[in-house]
Amino acid sequence: DHGAYGVPQEPATLGRMVRELQETVHRQSQLVQSLQEALAASQARCQELQERSASECWVLASELGQRIAALEAENRTLRCERDQLERRAQGLREELERSSSTVLHMGQRLKEQGGQAEPGRFCLASVRDDGKWLQFYTGFGSAQRLATFLAFLTEGGPQRGAEPGPPSALSPEDQLFLVLVRLRLGLLLQDLAFRFHLSEATASRYWLSWTRLMETRLAQVPVRCSPRYVERFEPRRAAQVGGVPLVVLDCAQLCFEGRGRQLYALQGCALAAPSGFLAFGCSASLRGGEGAAGRGLPPFLQDGPVALSAPQEEACWQVLSLASLADKALRFRFLRGVQPPAMEGQVGRAWAICCYLACLLHEPMGLA
Repeated sequence: DHGAYGVPQEPATLGRMVRELQETVHRQSQLVQSLQEALAASQARCQELQERSASECWVLASELGQRIAALEAENRTLRCERDQLERRAQGLREELERSSSTVLHMGQRLKEQGGQAEPGRFCLASVRDDGKWLQFYTGFGSAQRLATFLAFLTEGGPQRGAEPGPPSALSPEDQLFLVLVRLRLGLLLQDLAFRFHLSEATASRYWLSWTRLMETRLAQVPVRCSPRYVERFEPRRAAQVGGVPLVVLDCAQLCFEGRGRQLYALQGCALAAPSGFLAFGCSASLRGGEGAAGRGLPPFLQDGPVALSAPQEEACWQVLSLASLADKALRFRFLRGVQPPAMEGQVGRAWAICCYLACLLHEPMGLA
């Protein structure tokens, strides 16, 4: 029943209304059609994505399967290599056990021969009983004092001295003797190797290991010097090392041959602290942050008084003349040679060692 609708009676108005309704129906039809097309496109896109996802999943699964197979093969190879290494290690252990008796026998022979000089070989035993030659080669006036020095160096360390590992070609006494001979006479490593019946590499290894040990152990001994003598010494300069104000005393020139055979010198220094104690180093090590400065100052070098324990007080050395100290240190001819630049660190270490040895061999320093 459309009687309730207001239908115009005029034909023109009625025609216009019909046209508007037709246009509205047309627009709605077009909208429905566009929505259907969008829905169809979305369904097609969804189908495409599903197909692509399935394809990618298959590819990934295939790659993963291949990777797993490769890892399993690599795992099998590693297991085989591990088994081979274990068998080799077992063989080496058995070989080591078989050779242990030989090593023990060699060690026993070296121990038995430790105090005997082999014919034609230069060693401590060949000069031990002659005080003149012992002092010439080592600076020590007696074998007992040299033995006490060796015990001090190796205290708390392995029984073989500075050389770890299996029995060495030389006993600890002869290793120290080799180092002292080089310091005293300035001999080349080739000369020492010939004298001691060693390879040059072994002689170099003894030299490096024992000089490091000597520098470390000797730096633990306090060396006292009066500030009055420090103030009178020239040349000197102030320096701040590790927060401690020090006076650097240039005691000696250590010579080197640079490029073009040009000579240059580094300073062998004494470091004086307000606490009244000394340490020794090289000017290059002070600039480069190595040596006494790089490893940290000895505990006696402080910006104020230092209380020593009874054992430290007993072991303390006294320097009364820095000029005399430098003169006694330079009696070790190694310091008076001309060395290559690569030897700067070794010469600086040797300078410190020779200063401590001068204190030890001429105590109190400045009176002898």
